[in-house]
Amino acid sequence: MTTPPRSPGRLPAFNIGLTSVTLPTSQVQINRLSELVNEITLGTDVIVIVLSTVTGPASPHPDETDGDRSRFIWPPWQADVVPEAHQNWKAVFAGRDRTFRGIYYEGPTREETPIIRVPATVLSDTMWKMVHNESCAVLCIGLTGDPSEADVMTARADGRLQAVLVEALFA
Repeated sequence: MTTPPRSPGRLPAFNIGLTSVTLPTSQVQINRLSELVNEITLGTDVIVIVLSTVTGPASPHPDETDGDRSRFIWPPWQADVVPEAHQNWKAVFAGRDRTFRGIYYEGPTREETPIIRVPATVLSDTMWKMVHNESCAVLCIGLTGDPSEADVMTARADGRLQAVLVEALFA
């Protein structure tokens, strides 16, 4: 499911796609997110939030992936590994209507805390259960459009993705 781009605003507009994937890890991995400890085992289901900038034909950056990689400096997402935990990035969900609301980077000051809000995107029952049970999500760049689980896994295996594991906050 893709959220429509938001405009106008201080930050560029983004296409943000949500999909769910099963992380095929080769071992049990433990990631610390703030005060939370997420233990990722074989076959853990998580929500992947795919960000890509909105570009038009006349855009100075026609290659969305390169624009994304310069904006979000995240490590490559290697096959058979859960992305590294990142303390500052957060994914925001609203519990009362079970929606995804956006992401933000928790900077030291208000001016250094960019917020990327999206129109409320209702999560399927399966996705809501995943994010509610795991209290985490994966933020990812390197894809465009509304990717499927297969698209994410293929791009990850090809080394085209950068990603971080982030805490899911509930508003």
